[in-house]
Amino acid sequence: MDYLVIPAYEPDHNLLRLIRKVKNKHHFHVIVINDGSSAKCDHIFKEAEHYATVLHHKTNQGKGQALKTAFTFIEALKVYGTVVTADADGQHKVWDIFRVAAKAAENPNQLVLGARAFTGKVPLRSRFGNSLTRTLFKLQTGVAVSDTQTGLRAFTTNMIPFMMQVEGQRYEYEMNMLLEASKEYPILEVPIKTVYINDNEGSHFRPVRDGLMIYKNIFKFALTSLSSFVVDYIVYALALLFLAAVPISLRILLANGIARVTSSIFNYSTNKKLVFKNQDSILKTGTGYFSLALGLFILDTLLIRLFYAVFGLNLLLVKIIVGMLLFALSWLVQKKFIFKERTHTAS
Repeated sequence: MDYLVIPAYEPDHNLLRLIRKVKNKHHFHVIVINDGSSAKCDHIFKEAEHYATVLHHKTNQGKGQALKTAFTFIEALKVYGTVVTADADGQHKVWDIFRVAAKAAENPNQLVLGARAFTGKVPLRSRFGNSLTRTLFKLQTGVAVSDTQTGLRAFTTNMIPFMMQVEGQRYEYEMNMLLEASKEYPILEVPIKTVYINDNEGSHFRPVRDGLMIYKNIFKFALTSLSSFVVDYIVYALALLFLAAVPISLRILLANGIARVTSSIFNYSTNKKLVFKNQDSILKTGTGYFSLALGLFILDTLLIRLFYAVFGLNLLLVKIIVGMLLFALSWLVQKKFIFKERTHTAS
C-alpha cells in the first residue's frame, strides 16, 4: 500500500486538483490533515473527503504535528507500504510523487527526498535559503543533501516509529527529520521539477533560524566547553596560587594537570549526555575521550609554556588564548571519532 500524506492549513483549490490527479492515476491511500484551518476552507475539506481520508486538528498545531497525526493513523492500519509526504499548494508534480514513492519501495529503510535542481527562474529567497542550509548541513552531518527544504519525501512504513520520535511540531520538524535520519538511515535523492507559485511567497522557511537549528549541537558543545573551561580556569588559577614556590615549568605542569583532570571529568559527562546523547558504554567512549584529554593536556601545556617563553605573556592570559585554539580540534575529534554518529551519504 502507498500512502500520500498532505498537511493542509488554509488550502485553496490546488489541494483538490492535486488529490484528484493522484487518485485518477494511482492507488494511493491519500491522507489530508486539516491543521486547524478556518471555516472558509470547510468546503474544500468536504470535497477532499471524496478522494481522501481527512483528519482534523481543532486548532493549528503545526506541520510537524500534522505529519505525526497522519503517521499515527497509518501505523494503526498495520499495513506495510510506503509513505510519501507532499505539500498542499500544488508545487509537486504528480509524476514526481509517483517516482519518489517507487524509489522508496525499491529502497526500504532509506529516506528518499524529492530534490529540486534550483535552476532557471528560482525565487531568491528559496535559492539563498537552500544554499545556506545545505552547506551548514554538510558541515554538521558530513552528509551531502542538495535540497534540505523539500516537502516531498518518502520512506517505508517500518520507519514510522523513528519519525514519531523526531522532535518538533512545526516547520522545524522537517529539518530535525533530516538531521536525525542522517545518523540512522541512508538518504537518497530523486530529481524533481518544482513549480514556484506566486514567487514562493507562501514558504514558511526561515534561513537564519533553520540554519541555527542545524548548528544547535555546536552551540551546546560551546556551552559545555565554556563551562568546562571555567572549571579548568578556576582550578588552574588556584593551583598556581598554592604552588607559587615551585619552579615555573613544574608549576605550569602541575597546575594545568590538576585543572585538566577536574574539567575533563565534567566535560566528558556533559558532552556524552547532553551534546552527543551517546549511548555507547563509558568504557568505549571514556577510553577515547581521556586519550584525547591527555593529548590536549600535553599540547595545552606545551603551548602555554611556548607562549610564555616567546611572548612573555601573563600565564592566565595565555591559558585563555590556548583554550580557544584547542576548542575546534576538540569538537572535531569528539564528533567524528569518540561520540561518532552514524552517517550515510545521500545519492
